[in-house]
Amino acid sequence: MLGRADESTAFARVNARWRSGLAASPRVRLVEGEGADVILHHDYEVDFATVSPPSAARRIAVRTWDFGPFPRLWSERVNRLWDRLWVHSRWIAEQAVRGGVEPSRVTVVPIGIDPALFRPDGPQHEPAARAGFRFLFVGATTRRKGVDILLRAYQQAFTAVDDVSLVIKDRATDVFYGSVRHRDEILARAASPGAARIEFVEADLSAEELARLYRSCDVAVFPYRAEGFAIPILEAMACGTPPIVPRFGACLDYCADDRAFFVEPKRIQLPVNRRLTANTLGLEVDVEEVDFCEVPVDVLAEALRAVRAAGREAIRARGERASEVARGNFAWSSVFATIEAELLAPAAALA
Repeated sequence: MLGRADESTAFARVNARWRSGLAASPRVRLVEGEGADVILHHDYEVDFATVSPPSAARRIAVRTWDFGPFPRLWSERVNRLWDRLWVHSRWIAEQAVRGGVEPSRVTVVPIGIDPALFRPDGPQHEPAARAGFRFLFVGATTRRKGVDILLRAYQQAFTAVDDVSLVIKDRATDVFYGSVRHRDEILARAASPGAARIEFVEADLSAEELARLYRSCDVAVFPYRAEGFAIPILEAMACGTPPIVPRFGACLDYCADDRAFFVEPKRIQLPVNRRLTANTLGLEVDVEEVDFCEVPVDVLAEALRAVRAAGREAIRARGERASEVARGNFAWSSVFATIEAELLAPAAALA
């Protein structure tokens, strides 16, 4: 298995969970280094266009690209050097095929949650300030995840006289987001006279502490522009906290009208044909087209007001259904069943 598992990044945390699950499997033997029958590559700290897999009976690349069709060079390398491409959502599977990856090579392997940890019952986070209604955002405070849209919408929807609070849990220790966060803007808006309350949580929380935070809030808000899976949405749902999300992209694998509040975004599809920076580590990639969404500020502001006005029972009903789906369909045990089936499939099935 190729890829770090000892860092505070989303992909490293997934790798750590995969390693522990595979190490405990009676059907799969986890081998580090040479001699493996299957090579599994999941690493965003390297330039994928330069990765040549070691010799093995099977070679599996795990890759996402949040902003539209896969870059052509990536697709060509998958078709030529890799037997399988694992992606985390149907949306990314579609984008891989649109970018040129042969459909027969693509498999959706979702990210899972621990239902014993992320559940509706249990202790809650103690808020910095009491509020009658609490919204929550969890994730890196970047434009891709729409935190700038959320801040403007929240300010438009509420003022200091409203009994509400917006809790923002940043991913401050993730190396991929350190230089692009909106920390200063968040703190400035929180200190603005007459502004509705904002609680900024910058500390790196354990999974148990994060579950407490989800349970302490009424609704989670994720107005992303582009996502490959969006783990915090699923974690919030598992804890019984229904999300407000765009009706677009990766979240549609697990969000529906009975378990989420949708906002209608604008879809943005543009040819770009230029070299773009793939991440904050400076890796670059040639991109032919982008495809993402934009939630209008006024639309989200209206949704925030409407959800708050919907009442506890309506929110609770969605939360209960959200938890049922997240904990039932996306438990790590179900994900590992998919992974084992892929790893143990006869070579002919992968041709």
